[in-house]
Amino acid sequence: MRHYVDASAGAKLLVEEAESGILAAFLQRAVDDGEAVGSSHLLETELRRLGIRLGIPQEHVTLLLERLDLLTPDGAVYRDAGLLPGSTLRSLDALHVAAALRWGADAMVTYDERRAAASRAVGLMVVAPR
Repeated sequence: MRHYVDASAGAKLLVEEAESGILAAFLQRAVDDGEAVGSSHLLETELRRLGIRLGIPQEHVTLLLERLDLLTPDGAVYRDAGLLPGSTLRSLDALHVAAALRWGADAMVTYDERRAAASRAVGLMVVAPR
């Protein structure tokens, strides 16, 4: 199983929220079971900006990112993102979904409803541990 972590889930690993503990435990179990947990380098930009906005030390962001398998999107990911179905799908949502597909993800770990719907539309399982 390959779990793609989007920014809504990644943020919960940096900022304590109701789902943070259960999400961290879910991802740790996945790793312990030999499953892949990753994202794209787009997540790095989003989490670093979140860190700056909220005063989270960048070292914390780095430690989180080092635990993930990060995909560097190529031009095909951007093209695929632009061609995904859904007239209300936003660009960053589309990029995350396209990157997940390119990485070979089985599941999108997300708490964002729009991204969840787009993921389901292309056959990804959606996981939002609560």
